[in-house]
Amino acid sequence: VMIMQYGACFGTELTMNNQLATHFRTYFQMKAGDAAALASAFGLMNLFARSLGGIVSDQLFRRVGFRGRIWAQFLALFFEAVFL
Repeated sequence: VMIMQYGACFGTELTMNNQLATHFRTYFQMKAGDAAALASAFGLMNLFARSLGGIVSDQLFRRVGFRGRIWAQFLALFFEAVFL
């Protein structure tokens, strides 16, 4: 299950990194440099979010055990779905 979740997550990330600058240029009439800079913020956000997710998962594992990691994964996926 986790391999499928990671594959879907990474596939979405690659697609977003590939198409986001074009989307900004097409729909918001941005200059190419500005669109690329804004699109790169998505990749940087992923670095921060992955680190934060690992930290939260580790903290919950220390407090609750493996069930804490499952809750961390569930909450991350749930709020990702809500905000998408």
